[in-house]
Amino acid sequence: MNDIQKALATLINVVEKIDKASADGKFTITEDLGIAIAGIGLIKIFKNIKSLKDEFLALSNDDKTALIAWFNNEFQLRNQATEALVEKIFDALIQLSEGFDLLKAAKVDPSLPGGPVVK
Repeated sequence: MNDIQKALATLINVVEKIDKASADGKFTITEDLGIAIAGIGLIKIFKNIKSLKDEFLALSNDDKTALIAWFNNEFQLRNQATEALVEKIFDALIQLSEGFDLLKAAKVDPSLPGGPVVK
């Protein structure tokens, strides 16, 4: 889970820099450079997307719960309502992945009403 947390920390850093820089409704050259420098870390995420996916798929439900808690603790915005919304979306996406894991384990075809078991 360490690489996933590092990737998320990079994304959080970029978002928080944008949030801080936009506080006065203007972006200065210094703020622009700070955002750009933070954004360079996004390249590593995209270069390592397959290993991040594999690491995510290997997470247990307890690991996913811990990841959600970690994200909620680390992610901070000036606007609390927006922060709460992003955290709820993150939580929902993680929960959705758990649902897909259950469907996969049961070999259920989700496209059919009632989801009959596929042989």
